[in-house]
Amino acid sequence: MKQEKYYYKKTALIILISAVLISIFTIACVFTYIIQDRFVFFNVNDPESREYLLNKPGYSEIKFTTDNGKIYHGMMYQQTEGIAPLIIYFGGNGECSHRFMRERDQGGIWRYYSGYNVLFTDYEGYGLNDGAPHYLNMYEQSLAVFDYASLLPNVDSSRIVTMGYSLGTGSAVYLAANRPVAGLILAAPYANGYDIYNNILPVFKGPLKLLVKQKLPSDKYASLVTCPVLIFASRADELIPFSSTLRLSRLFSGSAVLVELDNVNHNGIFSVQGVHDRIQSFLEEQL
Repeated sequence: MKQEKYYYKKTALIILISAVLISIFTIACVFTYIIQDRFVFFNVNDPESREYLLNKPGYSEIKFTTDNGKIYHGMMYQQTEGIAPLIIYFGGNGECSHRFMRERDQGGIWRYYSGYNVLFTDYEGYGLNDGAPHYLNMYEQSLAVFDYASLLPNVDSSRIVTMGYSLGTGSAVYLAANRPVAGLILAAPYANGYDIYNNILPVFKGPLKLLVKQKLPSDKYASLVTCPVLIFASRADELIPFSSTLRLSRLFSGSAVLVELDNVNHNGIFSVQGVHDRIQSFLEEQL
């Protein structure tokens, strides 16, 4: 009888411990699913940079409405008069159009983009935009931006180059796979969102891949890109694994050049000597 009570208590304890562990695991999964977007999107707004740009020649705010009623805001920098080629830029998770344009202006970077005008439309929830960012509406937005820009009277629609940095490389790849762009420039690109998540915490495998909301499947669309591609990446990038970039670079069906940078962290790519020169050469080839 005592032995039966012992086994009963032992079984009850095992069940209780198991239930507690399952509950903790479930709560952790739900918590991870709910808060993960806070680590992916920073919903940046920069009114000071906006005020700076509105007082500078060549800069203008753009606003357009899509067929499904979404309104997008952004900035256009026009350094060439008349009909000209265009760069459509997609920023990282800490960039917005006003900040990007101001930093390029103050850094004297536009000289490397000679002959091109530049358009940066903010993601949903960024800049002046309403809504909440998600990779699916980022993809949808990328096509809407191209369709809007290609009809502008000062844009040569046959010479539109798309460029993306970090988070924005997903939008740039998707656009290049679905519209006739003249070139694609990628800085710190990834193959997919799973690589990014697992680089932070290597648990999103097997069934736990279901917890990843921002799948960002650039590897799904790379083979559809036929235009020339220029890629910058560093093995020292702490956010985007170089192995992920390398895998993506091998999926493009057209000409793709991977420029490997030495000992450069994620935020330092555009500060490396020679990067903007390579971008300039690439852009000149598309003119």
